[in-house]
Amino acid sequence: MNKLENARLTIEEIDKQFTELFEKRFEAVKDVIEYKKENNIPIFDEKREAYLLAKNLGYIKNDSLKKYYEDFLLNMFRISKEYQKDLL
Repeated sequence: MNKLENARLTIEEIDKQFTELFEKRFEAVKDVIEYKKENNIPIFDEKREAYLLAKNLGYIKNDSLKKYYEDFLLNMFRISKEYQKDLL
């Protein structure tokens, strides 16, 4: 197996893990929207998103990847809000 094939296998395994974590995260999002719905709380919480963005960006050790991870997080937040809207 060459370097390209090894890298692709690694990516496939990581993607599988992402899938599992995605589903787990959105099960928690489902709980969040149920609570927000019961307590008449809006979907968008600017302070919470800013907190999560800063906290999660702090986990990135490779500074050259931070802007890409920020984009990833912002997209995940957007998708989460869309999912919450759909559940309402």
